[in-house]
Amino acid sequence: MNMLGNRFYDETAEQYPANNYNSVDPYSYASWHNAKNVAYNPSNFINAALAGICDEHNGGGPIWAVFDADAVAREKWDPTPPNVDVDAGFFFSADTLAGLAQKIVMKHQRRPMPPEALEATVARYNGFVGAGTDEDFAKPKPLYKIAKPPFYAAWSTPVIHDTRAGLRINARCQVIDMAGQIIPGLYCSGESAGGFSQHGLARATCQGYIAGKAAAADGTRA
Repeated sequence: MNMLGNRFYDETAEQYPANNYNSVDPYSYASWHNAKNVAYNPSNFINAALAGICDEHNGGGPIWAVFDADAVAREKWDPTPPNVDVDAGFFFSADTLAGLAQKIVMKHQRRPMPPEALEATVARYNGFVGAGTDEDFAKPKPLYKIAKPPFYAAWSTPVIHDTRAGLRINARCQVIDMAGQIIPGLYCSGESAGGFSQHGLARATCQGYIAGKAAAADGTRA
């Protein structure tokens, strides 16, 4: 659910689309026009979560994973501290959905979650489970209703581990300006460098090695 208690995407949807092979079609090398060829995907949880708030702020507040006692038993979870952080406002529980919405109070929740909105959202989703079809976001097979108290809400924090933009570099990890010219003495590697789908330690280590080697060689020549 988003901050307002509304479901906003297919919970089984894949990750945010990257610059993988043929993911942007047509594609023109080094052209900003490529962005126009990326179609909006309503199952993209980042875009959807930020949409529909309309309170003149950038961002949609926390994303809440709402589940019930049956889910806890099914997944063999233990929703008690230290497994969940109640004191910091990252986890709430209540015997009713309305009571759960009223309990969700924390510093990043810019607006109170309307109890009636959460109740309506869960009721609609439970209807999809009964019908076997998700009419809102085409979730392939909704299986389990959210019906057995107590009910829980956990702040579902996205893990951002890729950059979709960054400084443009060449094969020596030298930074290139908007005119395609090398900026002398400036190198970039890892997540701050744009144009690569690879991420994490492999990217940082390899590009860091390349940048360091290039910088050392350039320094020697200077």
